[in-house]
Amino acid sequence: MPVINMPLPRTSSPPSAKWIRWAVFLLSLPALLPLAGALIVPHLNNMVLTGFIEYDLPSYLAEGRAYFERGFHFTYGNPYAGYDTPAIYFQPQTLLLGLMQQLGLHPGVTFNCFGLLALFFAAAVAVLFYKEVVGVQTPAKKIGLVCFFWGGGVFTLVGLMLALARGAPLSSVWQFEPTWGWWMLNFGRNLVYPTEAYYHGVFLLSLLALIRRRLAWSLACAALLCCSHPFTGLTLILVLIAYSGVELTMRSGAVTLKFMLVAMLIAAAHIAYYMIWLNRFSDHRVLQAQWQKAWLYPPKVFVAALIIVGCLAIWRLARSSFHCLRDARTRLFAVWFLVVFALTQHNLIMRPLQPIHFAHGYDWMALFFLGAPVLIATLDFLLKISRPWVRMGALALLVGFFLLDNTAWLVKIAIHNEFMVSLTKNQSAALTWLSRNVRSGDMVVCQDGLISYLVSTYTPGRSWQGHEKNTPSIERRHDEVERVFNQGQVLPELKRHGVLYVSPAAWLPPAELSLQRRYENSEFSIWASP
Repeated sequence: MPVINMPLPRTSSPPSAKWIRWAVFLLSLPALLPLAGALIVPHLNNMVLTGFIEYDLPSYLAEGRAYFERGFHFTYGNPYAGYDTPAIYFQPQTLLLGLMQQLGLHPGVTFNCFGLLALFFAAAVAVLFYKEVVGVQTPAKKIGLVCFFWGGGVFTLVGLMLALARGAPLSSVWQFEPTWGWWMLNFGRNLVYPTEAYYHGVFLLSLLALIRRRLAWSLACAALLCCSHPFTGLTLILVLIAYSGVELTMRSGAVTLKFMLVAMLIAAAHIAYYMIWLNRFSDHRVLQAQWQKAWLYPPKVFVAALIIVGCLAIWRLARSSFHCLRDARTRLFAVWFLVVFALTQHNLIMRPLQPIHFAHGYDWMALFFLGAPVLIATLDFLLKISRPWVRMGALALLVGFFLLDNTAWLVKIAIHNEFMVSLTKNQSAALTWLSRNVRSGDMVVCQDGLISYLVSTYTPGRSWQGHEKNTPSIERRHDEVERVFNQGQVLPELKRHGVLYVSPAAWLPPAELSLQRRYENSEFSIWASP
């Protein structure tokens, strides 16, 4: 077995820019499989496509719309709360989505244009980061790049073995991944999800700038990510602070004291905004209580997610007797992993706030780069096997083992995605009417959960019950809507102009409301004040 204790060599003729562009393009293509399924499968099932591959995605467009509610503002109020909710939120990506919507495109088209930008941005940064750390000069390193993009864990292998042993259907193969794989516990999986692709791109760009000693750019990316997402922003800024502490203690020259102090200021501002200032507002406190979910990251999950890259990292550390940690880059990967892992296990010392949300493949990425020399040395060894069939078979087994999780998941999601947002023709027709007739200031009361949720995405109005996690007091709102359509009990605040009722076709409104039917199909009626 070849020597694997030394850092990867960084000297060789660089690949052409054209090669890198092709690598970015080709490695990005698998991420489009779920979108392709979302465009084809609804037609096959006589449904209407929306272009949204997952339930939460329409909410980002609703937030983008909210910047332009009654004139443009740099902050927005929760589009699933009342019109009197304070405008206290800001994210660069939702502002961009709001600006893109001003072009008048269909919401699904708008979001997927953003998704393509995010995908190729994240893929380009990932290739540059890999090139900087590992290199792409040899066949082994090029194969390693594929493993970085689309490698995973052993969820599929374990699920397949148990399904075969128990005689269970193949659909049970994915039962061991949390939320059927949508927590995206490796790098490539996150490229499927446009906002996560954007977060991962900025995260890697900040660390790439750090490695290249462009410290101001690293901090600028960290500040951008802190504005963009509470979990990922906190993760990155804590990585920068912890790494700065280690390097300043070792006097390596990798960072400066000024860098660490500015990072600490960004962290303080991040915590002050998300933990203190936002909680001054009652609407946000209600949401915060709804978001405090015990979505844990237990050993049975993180072991299956990280075991492949974890074994490579442990092998490298053990074979080098930890001497590899003398390299500043290797220390960065170790600190990166420890910070992420500590955040994912914060439930051990405090009330859990979605611990698994801190994972999202960031721990997987750190372990991959920590163990990359072992992977490249192993690939080099296999490529030197003299017999072609043995060589190709060994490479296929290793790379197939690495890529099995994502290959199986992508094919499954393209064919059957239970989280995809698609509409019946009657739902689509009712929503189309609403998009043409609802005005800012209107409130829509709807018993159909999907139409009710999509009102804030497709119209400038709001819904009494919208996104299941972002609507304040969603359970109470749901009960109020049910009483309207099942018992005819209407809240006083809904007895006003500008309220539209999307009801089952057979529903008749209480006489006290004096409503007129404005639209009807075989499934829904829409009623409004005269």
